[in-house]
Amino acid sequence: MRSISKEILIDLLELILEKATLVINRNQSITCAQDFLTSPDRMEKFDAACMLIQVVGETAKKIDDRTSSLLFAHYPQVYWRGVFGCRNIISHEYGNVDPIQIFGIIKKYLPELVVCVKQILSDVEAGKHDSLFLS
Repeated sequence: MRSISKEILIDLLELILEKATLVINRNQSITCAQDFLTSPDRMEKFDAACMLIQVVGETAKKIDDRTSSLLFAHYPQVYWRGVFGCRNIISHEYGNVDPIQIFGIIKKYLPELVVCVKQILSDVEAGKHDSLFLS
């Protein structure tokens, strides 16, 4: 069942964009997964990155649920199930979160997600997905 307004969708997409960009920017000095483990400050960077990635996944899942999976189906360049799954792992199995995987997410997948979310925002604002919204 679809239950989202255009304004709320835009707010949620902007939240994803904000948090993903924040993770990327805050971790520019991290050049390999091992960097997260070299000091207490870097371990805090890792923890903060995980929490922001969790917010990205949770928000994306909320959008997917509220659009009956119809919005993200138009954007297969992002593996959305992986975005949702990452959130579940961080939320429910935090002790098993692998710094190598988080490093890869930050350096490869989040930049791709940012590009895609910018495109989705542009499309939504242009009215491309108006059929998804509450009347």
